[in-house]
Amino acid sequence: MFAHDIRPAIIASNARGTTLQTMPQPDFDVLTYSRDLEASGLSRQQAEAIARGMIHMLAQQLDTLVTREHFDVHMARIEQRFAQMEQRFTQIEQRFEQSDHRMDGLDARIGRLERTQAAHTVLLSIITIAVLIPLIQSAIAS
Repeated sequence: MFAHDIRPAIIASNARGTTLQTMPQPDFDVLTYSRDLEASGLSRQQAEAIARGMIHMLAQQLDTLVTREHFDVHMARIEQRFAQMEQRFTQIEQRFEQSDHRMDGLDARIGRLERTQAAHTVLLSIITIAVLIPLIQSAIAS
């Protein structure tokens, strides 16, 4: 009378590929439930309608259930994605460390250039004074 298979199939991926698995069927005997309803005073038609409604409700609810294996497969995927993200962050950190090392080298070079520029400024000032003093003395003397 109530030959409904309310076990939805789920698809799970594992390392070997995709497999089709059937979720466990809930322990619900429709015929016994219908008879119990009838024994409690409901008509046969009412009892069967309620039992069919229960089957329909269970079928809808089973679509949202997750088996432990299905959950574990998805958790493994999430863990794998986190591992990949961690690997990417490690690579980014290494690139930042390389950039920091390069920046340290550039800072050292800029420091040397600034010292060289300061020395050149002092030397040019001495040369300018050495050239200007005799010119000023000759202009004053004339």
